Amino acid sequence: MKLPVVLLGRLRFLALIAAGSLGLLPACAAEKAADPARFEKAIAAYEAEDKTNAPPKDATLFYGASNIRLWKSLPQRFGKQKVINRGFGGSQLSDCVHFADRVVIPYAPKTIYLNAGGNDLHTGKSPEQVLADFKAFVTKVRAALPMTKINYLCIPTSPARWSEVEQAKQANQLIADYAKADGQLGFINYFPQLLGDDGQPRAELFVADKLHFSEAAYDIVTSCIKWQGAMDGFAKQNATNAPVKGGIVFVGSSSIVRWKSLAQDFPEHKVVNRGFGGSDMFDSVNYFDRVVLPHQPRLIVLYPGGNGINAGKTPERVEAEFKSFAALVKQKLPGTRVACISIAGNPARWKQVDQVREANRRIEAVCKADPQFAFINVFPHMMGPDGTPKPDIFVEDNLHMNEKGYAIWKEVVGPFLK
Repeated sequence: MKLPVVLLGRLRFLALIAAGSLGLLPACAAEKAADPARFEKAIAAYEAEDKTNAPPKDATLFYGASNIRLWKSLPQRFGKQKVINRGFGGSQLSDCVHFADRVVIPYAPKTIYLNAGGNDLHTGKSPEQVLADFKAFVTKVRAALPMTKINYLCIPTSPARWSEVEQAKQANQLIADYAKADGQLGFINYFPQLLGDDGQPRAELFVADKLHFSEAAYDIVTSCIKWQGAMDGFAKQNATNAPVKGGIVFVGSSSIVRWKSLAQDFPEHKVVNRGFGGSDMFDSVNYFDRVVLPHQPRLIVLYPGGNGINAGKTPERVEAEFKSFAALVKQKLPGTRVACISIAGNPARWKQVDQVREANRRIEAVCKADPQFAFINVFPHMMGPDGTPKPDIFVEDNLHMNEKGYAIWKEVVGPFLK
């Protein structure tokens, strides 16, 4: 007996579904890209906006899916840097390739940060297809903009998509390996910082849908974008020279980086300089496992610097970040002491002096309450008789110290290293 044509068609359709679920279909059929036309309205809106408010050239472009689209604090996080946000929620890498001619290439950005791929995996694409689509994006952009730097923001995990974590790890590794072999591509890996000590996604890093980032997660992503290069540099140093353990690690912002005479100033101690210029307290928290932990120091000398205050953080926020740093020490290095150098006053940022004093007061109070911590107050030693910063202890930018400034720090910091 012959089956009706309609029934035959349904049977064939069900067979195709079963074959696809078992991985029996060719990759081109099982991983067919969604129609990018579903984003036409969003892209047209960006084009209309561009006509009335032309975006700057040589800017930094953030491009990709909803974690880019929802990043409302993006302009404030990168200071004077020119940024463009061209996220469109739900997009896949194939969509990003398709629309690059309209909302990437016309801007001629100096740098691109691309965040897409998680939606691809969620809809059934393989990690290999994610890599292939990223390669297509790179090829397309480089053909038109050979000088543009392309960075891939890793596919994050989240509570809502925890069942897909292994695919995300595989896709990230494929792209990281491709970027390393290429030599010119960047791969920004904030994946480890999204996980707690239990290996699960940290709940506070996600909004109510348990999928998209909270501002706390954007803190992490921002820090990783800014400082992964410095962390890679430290890793190379550690690979060449095994981390010195049981010594003193100096960590913090540019005033630590620029302390070139550090080893000579304290020859009786094993000192390691792990400053990364421009960082603030949160960055030392975010990268604790990479800048401090490998050295297992007996003492950490922390200089948070004024970059947090300069970026608009309140003294209360700086205090909270110091407490987070202290908590990491107690958890991971319970026998290690911490000496925190006060935020210094300087001519370039003297208008912020009241916030600096309040932040110092708060950090000092935390240190006084716990014998494991000490507060090194360099602030008064850097002031002249009139109560303002000594002009001859700074370089031309009136922000960073010269040799005279570091001579003061040597005398004040030295007794705390014993």
